[in-house]
Amino acid sequence: MSSRQLKEKLDALQCHFTWQLGLTGQLEPTHVLQKLAVEIQHTPHPNQAVLLGLQAYLLQLKGQKREALQSLQDAEEHTRQDEQQASAAAATLIIYGNYAWVHYLEASYQEAESYLERIQQLCPTPWDAQLIPYIQAQKGWSLLAVRARNGERARECFEVALMLEPGNRYFHAGLGMALYSSWIYFQDPDIARKAIIQLERTALEQPNNYRAKIYLARLLEKVDIERSTGLIEESAENSTNPYVLKASALFWLRHNTERAMEILQRALQQDPGYHLLYQALARCYRLQWLNAEEGDNNNILEEAIRHLQKILQNHPDLDLVYVKLQLAEFCGARDPEEEENIYKELQERIDTLSPKCRQALSLYWGKFFLYKRRSLDEAKAKFMDGYRIPALTKERKECAQRLRKMARHCGGDYADAIYRFIEETDYHLPMEFPGTDLD
Repeated sequence: MSSRQLKEKLDALQCHFTWQLGLTGQLEPTHVLQKLAVEIQHTPHPNQAVLLGLQAYLLQLKGQKREALQSLQDAEEHTRQDEQQASAAAATLIIYGNYAWVHYLEASYQEAESYLERIQQLCPTPWDAQLIPYIQAQKGWSLLAVRARNGERARECFEVALMLEPGNRYFHAGLGMALYSSWIYFQDPDIARKAIIQLERTALEQPNNYRAKIYLARLLEKVDIERSTGLIEESAENSTNPYVLKASALFWLRHNTERAMEILQRALQQDPGYHLLYQALARCYRLQWLNAEEGDNNNILEEAIRHLQKILQNHPDLDLVYVKLQLAEFCGARDPEEEENIYKELQERIDTLSPKCRQALSLYWGKFFLYKRRSLDEAKAKFMDGYRIPALTKERKECAQRLRKMARHCGGDYADAIYRFIEETDYHLPMEFPGTDLD
């Protein structure tokens, strides 16, 4: 088989390497891997194999072939434990496709061909009707595991699966979670209504599915706060999933920071390597500090600095850019020089940061120049740096808001230059501008 023929056959496979999961250039694979590790370990999906396959794909993106192959071996072991024949066969097809791609990317063409032969033996025709719903569902779970922005594509996958197997409760659970992710992105009341119907069904059929209950609680927050709070508390008390506990803590963050911190500490006992828990903890400290009575805020500040410094020392391998930025803000309250040193340190490794983290660095540094150094020009330059990065995030939006506020305040040629910059930057955006990153 020629290299071109091999590539054509690989492109036709159903696996993580062909699903266009929305990672290229926008998300740091390390961040997604750390989120995924929590899902693999703590979420009782009946599709652990496909999540391990996704892990292999991410590891291959990072150039870690050995680890990618080990993840695929673990995935194979999970398929052997799957009692549903069609589900196991679909997962095996996806795993073999991933194997073929890993070997191809490492120039092991004979190995890649051998896995193509295995796929042909397992499924002689390109699409076996019995396997379609399970392949679609596993693609849907993979899309959701990468980022919330994939909600609409995941929704399509689960809808196809349910057309072919209408009574499958796991497909209904997947559809509910895809609809929730889609609602997070679009904030459409009709999508919310459909998500509630699906998640109510899942809560009834799978009473231990606390992720579904947390999503349902979020959707009910504005229409039935009593039920919403009850679901939050039930999930916080009964779940051991750090993702669910984090979501519970973020709910309480708006009402009771002590309760939020208590839940986060329990989550950290379950999984001290889950980086987003530390980010949520930093937010708790910030709210406590801002809301403290005079005399208490210095104590909270010092405790927060000590704790965040210890976290960063103990977990140098985790993606903790936001924790470091929050530490910088705390340090700046007692010594602006110390704050700027943290920004300079992050700037030295700017090439390793995701677009969103680069935007966040520009935003924090811009606010530093605005409020601590009283330098409009340096603040404007940083906000412009953040706005130039073509990823439509909350950080980029805030950079624009601050630029416009500066324009309104200063007026004249200064304002004209800012408005012209925003207009020209938007004009030169890539044709496929990435949507809002709410993960």
